[in-house]
This record gives sequence, C-alpha cells and structure tokens, in this order.
Amino acid sequence: MSEVQKSLAKLCLILSLWVSAVAPSVAAESFGALVFGQNGSAKPAGISYSVEFTVDNDDGTLKQVLSQSSLLATEASKGASDIYSLLARARADQDQLTAALYTEARYGGKIEILVDGQPLDREPSEAEEGRIVPVVVRVTPGPVFRFGEIELAQTHATRNAPPSSPENYRLVRGQPARSDLIVAAIDRLVEDWRSSGYPFAQVARKDISADHARQEVNVVVSIDPGAPAVYGWVSVVGTDELDSHTVAEQSAIRPGNSFDPKDLRNSRERLRKLESIESVRIVEGPEVDANGGIPITLEVSERKPRYIGGTAYVSTLDGAEVSAYWGHRNLFGEGETLRVDGSVSRLGAEAFEDLEFDASAIFAKPGIYDIDTKFFAEFRVGRDNPEPYDAFTGQVKVGVSQKFNPATTGTIAIDVQQSRIEDAFGTRHHTLLSTPANIEYDRRDSPLDPTTGVHAIGRLSPVIDVAQGDAFFVTDLSLAGYHPLDPDQGLVLAGRIGAGSISGAALSDVPASYRFFAGGSGTVRGYEYRSLGPLAGGELVGGLSYLSGSAELRWRISQQFGLVPFVDVASVSETEAPNFSEAVYVGAGLGIRYFTSLGPLRFDLAVPLTERDDRSKFAVYVGLGQAF
Repeated sequence: MSEVQKSLAKLCLILSLWVSAVAPSVAAESFGALVFGQNGSAKPAGISYSVEFTVDNDDGTLKQVLSQSSLLATEASKGASDIYSLLARARADQDQLTAALYTEARYGGKIEILVDGQPLDREPSEAEEGRIVPVVVRVTPGPVFRFGEIELAQTHATRNAPPSSPENYRLVRGQPARSDLIVAAIDRLVEDWRSSGYPFAQVARKDISADHARQEVNVVVSIDPGAPAVYGWVSVVGTDELDSHTVAEQSAIRPGNSFDPKDLRNSRERLRKLESIESVRIVEGPEVDANGGIPITLEVSERKPRYIGGTAYVSTLDGAEVSAYWGHRNLFGEGETLRVDGSVSRLGAEAFEDLEFDASAIFAKPGIYDIDTKFFAEFRVGRDNPEPYDAFTGQVKVGVSQKFNPATTGTIAIDVQQSRIEDAFGTRHHTLLSTPANIEYDRRDSPLDPTTGVHAIGRLSPVIDVAQGDAFFVTDLSLAGYHPLDPDQGLVLAGRIGAGSISGAALSDVPASYRFFAGGSGTVRGYEYRSLGPLAGGELVGGLSYLSGSAELRWRISQQFGLVPFVDVASVSETEAPNFSEAVYVGAGLGIRYFTSLGPLRFDLAVPLTERDDRSKFAVYVGLGQAF
C-alpha cells in the first residue's frame, strides 16, 4: 500500500476506537427495574406490588387477552406512587377488563379485584415501606353471547345506497357477538354511505342490547344519509412560492364529480409526492351549498425550497470520495426540481492524474400526465479512471419516469454521450445514442438499513455507436432480499445477486465504460474498484457478461453496535453468456456497524480469497448505510 493508503487505514482504526469510547454505557434491566447502569437506583418510586390473575374455565387465551388489557399488569414493573394511586389504577382496570370481555363476546362476566386482601370499596391502609403489596384479579367471564336480531336501516329512501346486508359487515346471526365487530361494522357502514356520495351520513339510532336469558346480542342501527353532494369549489391555502393552481390541479379533485372519501385520501397521497410540499390537510365544507356541492379546502405546508448536503466514503484500496450537492424543490413555482451534484474520488491515489470527478445537473418536472409521471433532463460531465481504462464523458439524457404503485417505478429515456476512452485496445472517440429503460421494485422497510423486503432493478438499453458504426444491447439485473432470522436478537440474513450481458458486438467494439468488471464495495470487497475481469494481451479489458452474489449475516449486538460477517463472489466472462472459464473471485470479511439517527455507519474489513499477484492483502471500507 502507498503511504496515503496506510494513513487511511490507520484513520479508520482510530475512528472505530473513538466510537467505542464515546458510546453510551450499557444498563441491564430486570422485571422493569434497572439493576445497574447510568440511572443508578433500582428501586421504583413509591410502593411495589405484584399481580395474580385467575380466570375461571379458561383455556389460556382469555387470560392472556385480559392481562394485556390490564393496567395493573402492564404497569406493575413501575410500581405506584402510593396506595391511593394503586387503588385508582385498580378501579380503572374494572372498565378496562370489562371492555376486554366484551371484545370476546362475554357480556355476563364478573370481575373482582382485591388490593392487599381488601375489596376496592374498603378504606385502604398505608403499605409498609419495602413490602410488596399483593393484588389479586379474579375474573368469571360468563358465557359467550351470540348475535340475535340484526337490523341495518336508513331513515329515508335515497337514490342509491350501499349494501345493507349484515353479513357484508361480518354481523352474522349465531356467531360470537364480539364488541369490536359491532364497532367496526358501524364505522364501515357510515363510511360506505359517505363513499356513496353522502358526506354528512351519520348514525341516527344505535340500539345494542344483550339478552341474558337467550345469551344473545341484538343490534339495530339506523343511518341518516343526509343530502347527496358533488365536489364544489376547491380552494388552496398555505402556499407561498408554490402555485396554488398547480396544487389544485395535481390534487385531481374535480368540481362536479360525486363525493367519495377515497378521492380525498388519494389526493393527499398525490400531493405529498411533490418535493416542495411538507404536509397536506384536506378539509371538507360544513354543508352542501345550493348547487349540491361541498367545498374542499387543501391546507398545505411548503418545505424550504433550497437545500445542500454532502457525502463521504473511504476505502484503503480506492482512496476517498467526497461529494456535495445543491438543490431547489420549486424552481419555477410549479414543483419543478433542480439538483446540482459534484464529486471527486480516488483521493489519496498515488498520482494526481488518477483522480476521478463527476458533475451533473438534473431538472425534473412532476405531473406532466399525472402526479406519478415525471419529466427529467440530465446533463453530466466526468472522468472515470479505474485500472482498466481512462474515460472522459459528456452526457445529455431526457426521459420520463412513472411510479406505477408505491413499490414500482419505471423509467425510459433518450441518452446521448460523447466520450474519449483510452484502454488496452487503444484510444477511441465514441458518440453513443441509447434508449435506456429501467424498472425498479422496492419493498424494503428502509433504504439505508433494510431488515425485510426485496429490492429488484432491471435495466435494458439498446446502444448505437454513431462514430464507430457499432450497435449492441445491454441487459443488467440485480435482486436483493432481506429476511429477519430472529428479530428479538437483531439477526437479519441479507443476500444479493446480479447478472448482466452485452450482445450484438465484439468485446473490442464495446466502449470500456459499458463493459462489465468486478471489484469494489458494489461487487466483491477486498479488491480494487473495477479491477477484475478478462485479460487481453496481459491487460485487463473487462467482459460481456457477469454473475455476482453477496451474503451478509447482520447481527445487532446492542442498541449502538452491530457485527456483519460477509462473503462476496463474482465472475466476469468475455462471452455474451457467463461460462465460468474466467476466474471466480471471492472476497470475505467482517463489518462493524455503528447505528446513528441517519443510518448505520459502516466499517468493513475485507480480504481477497482468490490469489492475485501484487495486490493488497486486505481492504477497509467506511461509509453510511449497509453495503446493499
């Protein structure tokens, strides 16, 4: 390693030791009270008490439901400030436990609570200091009540109405009459009336009675639909720099359309997709106007239009990379965005000429068809200088992206590149015209620290080299998945596979910037970036296909720290389909994660397991977020 690279490795070690030194102390907790640690004393304030639950004729399920609903049980580890506070908690438990019995269709139950052997209506005596006050909860649940007569009606006839069959609302005669089913049915019935165009529908009569002789619950509910309505005037408040007409247009609420609460929910989600909007609140008018319309008010809160930021990444093999960006969320007042990025990488390389840089500006206008369709234009210039080649590139790309659903996004564009590339095949100039199409499916629970879900990306791109007269087709696919093995222990198994192919042209006719290579934090850790692939005349030239895979076992050993053993593997072939005639490169190592509010800080130590001459024996990577 160069002296600079050795210094980077030392810096990473110092950082990891510093993080360990400043991490908060660990405390142990037993039965809700601290035993040792920063908070000192283990004794809860006031008095301590124990809770004993007994439920007659229980199979174990009912006792669990009741104990989870009990304030006495759930707050026992905290104790109580005094005996009167404990009695107040016990009296509140009478109502809590009664409601819990109702959710189990038990309407004839009896609950008895004894505090220090005394019923709740007795005058309490002060508990002796240090003594644990016994609390006994005895429950006789009674029989299961079932639905008897059920009637869902409306106060007057209407032009249209939602289904009134009780079975549609899970109210079935002869089935257990759970109170949560009744509440949910009434709420859904009102909402169905609103969805039918009656925004002021409300319950006019609600008669729910328990017949203890028959052990039945009779339900009679009558709805007053109110007047039907369409959308009236749509007004926007709270906008400053954002055009209010744009907000109203993108809400997709059209005056004259029949009222439906689903439209309001969808509208809120649509507007929140605009980067310039922080929050959205939709307010319905208090009454229907003379024209049968209900006014709608969109209350929005704007985000600050300008933002700046930066990132940093360090590798002992590839040097450091720093980047900065500036952005505007509302460039012309209609939600247009502009982001300008700049980065310099391979800092710490052996020569200044090895530095890489990238500068770009991306403009986007949302809502060109609907809120999920975005037009974008990208301008980029940069130098890419890994071991196999040296490329200067200028690029212009315009296209559209479509968000099909919360997890799936597609993009298609026209891409024009002018580049000068020097590699093992000589120095050539390329004028590349392509139409890249991408599809991304992302169901991860977190982009920086995923523990569940999948993330798939597919890329298809036909390319024509106008200057050289060549044409080829690029296919690239990747799939990552995350499976929690033991959520309690913080164990997550993460895996990633990738495959790609270039067809239609010989290896020497494909620009080096399009060929496949392996090596680096994105493929095989422990090797330099883009340092693995087929050779020509003893020089690295890359390939026309590749296969790669990575596996990590992520173990969060504490609130602040985690350990991640990992293994990476990749093979790059000079043919259009992988044939494994080239070497299979394997890297493995151990990572440390320090969890911050932004995401996990990553320290990875990797060693190459495939023999190579004159190569570093290990590599250290430092960055923000998991490796994939």
